[in-house]
Amino acid sequence: MPLLSGSRRLQSGAERNRGRPSVSSSHTQRDNGPVELPDYEPLACPLSAEAIRDLTKLSTSKDTRKYEEQLNKSIELLSASVRDLNDKYEERKESLKALQEKRAGREEKTDRERAEEKAVLALKNEVPTLTNECNLAVQSVIDLKIELEDSNTALRGTAQKVEAEATQAARRRRGRSDDEDDEMEDVNITSPVDILQRAKERAADDYASKTLYEKYGTNNDYIGFKRMWHDAVYGRGNKPLPDATKWFSQNGGEDEGDDDDDDLIVAEEHLDIHCPLSMVVMKDPYTSAKCKHTFEKDSIVQFLRAQHGRARCPQTGCNKEVTISDFHPDPVMLRKIKRQLASQRANMADEDEDEDEEVDDDDEEDVDVDDDSHIGATPDRNVKSEREGRDRGQQLLDSIVG
Repeated sequence: MPLLSGSRRLQSGAERNRGRPSVSSSHTQRDNGPVELPDYEPLACPLSAEAIRDLTKLSTSKDTRKYEEQLNKSIELLSASVRDLNDKYEERKESLKALQEKRAGREEKTDRERAEEKAVLALKNEVPTLTNECNLAVQSVIDLKIELEDSNTALRGTAQKVEAEATQAARRRRGRSDDEDDEMEDVNITSPVDILQRAKERAADDYASKTLYEKYGTNNDYIGFKRMWHDAVYGRGNKPLPDATKWFSQNGGEDEGDDDDDDLIVAEEHLDIHCPLSMVVMKDPYTSAKCKHTFEKDSIVQFLRAQHGRARCPQTGCNKEVTISDFHPDPVMLRKIKRQLASQRANMADEDEDEDEEVDDDDEEDVDVDDDSHIGATPDRNVKSEREGRDRGQQLLDSIVG
């Protein structure tokens, strides 16, 4: 009866306090501080079979997709920020340069040029600082992604270890003689919390011991961010991205060889904007993470599907075996393609103007007795050649996947 009445007293006390906050609860709410939890009590007996199943289920069904999506979105937005920052800076510098060239031979600056100089100077001071903040933020997000992966791995390992220990203990019990001493034998119980904590600490220590290159230089998220950053700053000059081992030096490897124009000319990237499969200018470039070769998305998807999802990279001379999952959208390549197309259009416009001037100066310039006139390379003929090349590319692709 005393136990029963005590139980009733506890129950009635809980009912009396239900619906109104306790003093400690009210104090916590006022301070907006963390809720204090009771100290963890070690296991007094091994986990039951049901508890082990629950732990295993937790380790395999833990849903972190929303968190992962938020981390990936953060990297995407930071990459866009560093792109827009440096794009805007380069645009303002080009605008100022154009104004200065237009003023050549005159001493007085216009109000617009003074305003442009002021804007460029402000961006010159702010953009590197903001870019570095984006860089550090991306590294922090990558750290969080690695921590999440390690945490999930540690949880799965904990469940497997607890299950394995329970299986071994059951075998030992079956192998022992069934005497009265068995009931008095001390059982060595390993706490799942301790196992999990030690696994997470080991992973954290291992990650902390890595160099910046080991943490980020081989990480696909950081590589994509670095490529976008570099393209926004140096893309107009086709300066190649330095080797990843130099990214974390004082200047990120960007200043090496800047004083040697010949080296820069040799080092400039050669960009082919046509898909190796379809021979058309790429509109949706997809790049392989394995071999770095780029194709038009529809073409490479069609090609790999015809090869049952796996095949050797169709780029001439490449022996890497690739699948659809190895390819990803390449926004940096798309920027390069757009820049090259814009440059080609500008060059064609300049050539047309030059040709018109030559025709006005001397009508006989168009006559070529050897049939080798510059008029042979007319825009109409270029369009026809491109159309023929596109048709040949599609025929080649059809023959491959057919």
